[in-house]
Amino acid sequence: MLIVTNRNIVKSNFKDGVGDEGAFGDDVNSKGPNEVRLAYAEKKQGKWRVELVKEPSRITARNIPSRKEFSILRDKLTQSKKNCVFFVHGFNQDLLKNLEKSLAIEKQHGVEVVAFSWPSNPGGFKTNEYRHAKRTAKASVGALDATLEKLGRYLQEPFNREALEACETKFSFLSHSLGGFLFQNYVRDSSYDDETNIFENVILCQADVDSPGHEAWVDQIEAGKRTYVTINENDWVLKWSDANFQKDRLGRTARDLVSRSAGYFDFTDGPNVGTTHGLFYKKTNDVVKAFFTEVLNGRRGESVAGLNYDARSNAYRF
Repeated sequence: MLIVTNRNIVKSNFKDGVGDEGAFGDDVNSKGPNEVRLAYAEKKQGKWRVELVKEPSRITARNIPSRKEFSILRDKLTQSKKNCVFFVHGFNQDLLKNLEKSLAIEKQHGVEVVAFSWPSNPGGFKTNEYRHAKRTAKASVGALDATLEKLGRYLQEPFNREALEACETKFSFLSHSLGGFLFQNYVRDSSYDDETNIFENVILCQADVDSPGHEAWVDQIEAGKRTYVTINENDWVLKWSDANFQKDRLGRTARDLVSRSAGYFDFTDGPNVGTTHGLFYKKTNDVVKAFFTEVLNGRRGESVAGLNYDARSNAYRF
């Protein structure tokens, strides 16, 4: 899988450009939070191999690494006919956790993953660590903006309109937990334009953002087709966030679901959902899994059997 990261490079963990899950650390890049590097990660025989994409000594518009690697990604997807998910992880995720979740997405839902890996695991006392991670999320907006702008440009570069319309590959965007806070700040930023239009679906999974007033920024999201918000009122991670820091969390609140553009999916009462936070990869039930398989492949979550629309709550439920 392709990794795009503004984490610091741990040079001692690289040999000839190849390292392991410790290849990137839990601080921002030494050149600043807007500086991103690309790498490829593969798990073989239970071990991760991370290979850093080399950068030329003098970067120009023609040899910029993202241009080459996103073009390779495009060609790979065209040949494999797989759909692709751009994944932004949440709080307390080192590179290893990020890689394992990304691999779970690929295996369970049959997609290719591009992992946007940001330093959300600064360490220390949990409440201070969380506040630090939120500051880093805000600081990472520029890196996300530049990545999505280049991704959209280079994926479409060799195509004319007819070729684009004939392309079968679908791209979707998935943010999880505090990754939704990073995305919220990006959408609110003046740099946000229509970069997310390249994604068929935008999925805000268990978003660790304020529920009150969420419609103000969610309605600004530009998606090719649909925006989805998932909810579990018993989510144990968001319960901790709720209790210690701020207003009701969007991913844990099944009231005032008033966005005009988003579809809400409340999985609270589903079999084996319980207190699950990682709905997109944890084993719960076939309906939840089918929902994520559909939306991560750019299709409609509303069509999944076992879910019914509840007009009173404006959400799909069991």
